Order: sequence, then structure tokens, then C-alpha cells
Amino acid sequence: MQGFKKGFEATGHNVSFVDVRELSEPTNRVDYVLSYDYGYMVNENAFSTVQKILFVNPNVKLIHYFADNPSLNYAHSGQIDLKEKFFEFCKLHKNNAELVFWDKNFINEFVGINSSFFPICVDCSVYKDYELEQKYDITFLGRPLSDTRQKILSVVVKNFSDKLKSFSYPKHFENSIDGMKRYLNDEEIEKYKNCFCGFVQGQQELSKIYNSSKINLNINLQGENSLNLRTFEVLASKGFLLCDKREDIKTLNLENVLVCYDNEQDLVEKISYYLSYEDERNQIRARARKLVCKHYDIVARASEILNTVE
Repeated sequence: MQGFKKGFEATGHNVSFVDVRELSEPTNRVDYVLSYDYGYMVNENAFSTVQKILFVNPNVKLIHYFADNPSLNYAHSGQIDLKEKFFEFCKLHKNNAELVFWDKNFINEFVGINSSFFPICVDCSVYKDYELEQKYDITFLGRPLSDTRQKILSVVVKNFSDKLKSFSYPKHFENSIDGMKRYLNDEEIEKYKNCFCGFVQGQQELSKIYNSSKINLNINLQGENSLNLRTFEVLASKGFLLCDKREDIKTLNLENVLVCYDNEQDLVEKISYYLSYEDERNQIRARARKLVCKHYDIVARASEILNTVE
């Protein structure tokens, strides 16, 4: 959202950047309200303020940019009734509501509401090449939860436990241990625990981890075809990315700036290969940074989201 702010300001818009929990009174005329996922809907005071904005300016555009699966708990702060409440609100304000999705498949979940597709972009002035030594062999950042991720992480632990570093909220890591016991024996569980390096605070620190890793492992969970935000964060940070196959890798012309694995055996072989061939890794990293800065810089593309909903 900070990247959107920079981009809107660069094109001459006046932007108020407010934490949804602090939104209490509309201060002036508003033409657009841009929210991430359900945004102001998760807070009753903020929701009331947006209703006041609608009253003052009936033509205001209420844009909700979804970069999460709209049905997952963390997309709506665990409020299980929020999706239905949001849908009813959008139907009531059909001329104002504009939904923008990172994955085209989600458009069908809100039939009758103006919806469009906008791929994930990243702030390339924050996620960048810090020219750091590649001190980590293999890193995984994110929730080590779900059967999908734990299967892959268990394979990495079995084959490269001394090289893997895992970063996440401590609570998420603790919650993952029981699930990992389905795939790892007691000795391997201890190795898994030793991989944990804590939580990374702030975008710059995230980018530095990506930039200083020989291999950044990404396991997409959300959406059927599209790529999560971490994909673009790693590439913008001039990081080498190894990830699961997704249809949008080809759609978004990313085939030459990352490497995909087909299955568990292929994953092991590719980790071994790219740990050994630094020059090849660095060539891919350089192409990645260049391509993302050219086509997926949120500051440069922010105004497109306004063009999309006009």
C-alpha cells in the first residue's frame, strides 16, 4: 500500500495514508478509497467513516485490491461473516464498488460486482539489490503451514537440513511442528527446529534476506494460477527464486527469471545443481531484477489501477 501511495503521488494525486483502525472522520473531498483485501470492513468505526464519505460524495470509487484469497481467514481477520457482509455492501453500492484481483479466478466469487485483474507489483525502491554476500544457502520465508508446504519443507529438511534457514512468526513455526511430524522422524524434527531463525521485521530486512540467499524457496498456496507477493519481492531484491509451477509464470513472462521444480525429486536435484553453479544463479538473478523493475514496479504502475476502474 505504501508503494501505491508513492505511485499516486508521483502522478499528481493527493493521498491520505491511514491505518484503517485510525480512520474516524472524513477530512476533505475523497475521489477514491483504496483498501487492501476487505480493508475498512474489518473495523466498525472505519466502516462508518466510509459510509459518511459516500454520503458527502456519492460518486466516490471504493476500490478493494485483493492480493489474498478472499475466502481465507487472514484475508478477513478471522471474521467468518465478513465476506457475505462485504458482498451485500457492494451490491448496495454497485456504482461505487470496484474489486481488483491478483488472480482472475476470484472474479467469479463476486458475480454482479465490477471486478478486474491487476497482477501483483512491488516497490522496487525498497526491494532492491543491497549487494550483500550470499551467506544463506536455502531460505524459506512465510507460514510453514498447510500440508502442501510441509511436504516440500520436509523434503528439504531430509536432504539439506544443515543448509535450510526458515523465517516466520514464532507462533506459526511452533504450530507447524506437529504437522511436520507426519513426514519427519524425531531426529529430523530436531533438525527442523534448528532451521528456525525468527521473524523478519520490515520490508528492507525482508529484501536483505532475499538478496543474501543463494536459493529462495517459495511455495505458493493462494489462488490457482497466480503468484504470491513473495515471488516479486524476491525477484526485485535480485534474489534467486526456486518455486512451484504456476500458469502465470508464463502469462507474466517470468520463465527466464526464476526456476520451477516439477516434483520432490526435481526439487532436490535443482537445489543441488544451483547451489553448485553460482555463475548461472547470478545470471538469472540479474535478469530477474531488471525485468521486475521494468514491468512490475508498483510506483510506476500504481495509476493503472485507477485507469482499470474508470
